[in-house]
Amino acid sequence: MSSWNPFTRNTNSRKSIGVITTRDFDRETRRLESLEDNAKSLTRDLIKQDKSFDDFSRGQLKLLHDLSGSAFINHYDQQQTSTTLSTNISQLINDWKITAQHISEQTNLLNEITSKTIIDSSKRLTLALANVTNAIKKREQSLNDYIKIQNKLDKINEKFGTSTTSLTVMTNTTNNNKLEQIKKQLNDTKQQYELKNQILNNELPILHEQRAAFVYPCLEAFIEAQAHYCDQLEAAYRNLIGQMDVVTNSTATLDEINAKLANIKSLSIVASE
Repeated sequence: MSSWNPFTRNTNSRKSIGVITTRDFDRETRRLESLEDNAKSLTRDLIKQDKSFDDFSRGQLKLLHDLSGSAFINHYDQQQTSTTLSTNISQLINDWKITAQHISEQTNLLNEITSKTIIDSSKRLTLALANVTNAIKKREQSLNDYIKIQNKLDKINEKFGTSTTSLTVMTNTTNNNKLEQIKKQLNDTKQQYELKNQILNNELPILHEQRAAFVYPCLEAFIEAQAHYCDQLEAAYRNLIGQMDVVTNSTATLDEINAKLANIKSLSIVASE
């Protein structure tokens, strides 16, 4: 929400007509600004998160697509005579691709749930808060209208050298009619302002208190979706590892990689001069 504050203007005019801006109303408008800022920030952050998950899923599928078409992988499969794997590399990549496709489906599901439970809800909340901001601006406009009419009466009072309370005893019929019309406008405008002000004073604290009741179930659904997504990823990768006839020992795997790399480095065309 912008830094606009309906209480930063016309301070002297408000005091001159006896309209007091309460600290409570100031506090509630600041709370409203903070709530709207938080809703917008949450929406932006979750959209970024969805994109990150989507990039991860798409990137994995692209990697597997590139590996599947790799001349090196195809050549290795054709020339393979012995390996620690019970299946060839193409089969391993195919199993990995199936896993990646499942993860992609789960990512799409997570993003859909996130959009429905958090992003869409946050956007609707932002729209609702924008309506509240408009109500505050209308209250401000009513107050400014009241100030404008009051200043008009003050000028007439100054012109005739009399106080506002003695305007009704003026002998000039035309001026009296005009003044009565202005006073009626002033009274109507004051009533409009007081009505808007009363509604906002009554309902802004309620809005602030109800924010948790609105946000909590959204966050709860979002956390459950995140937990389900992580469970699905763990199960998918564990299943993939189960299809690989290898010892899941990182040290042993690294030793095997280093041994094969040493064989490559032992070639005269690879050795440093």
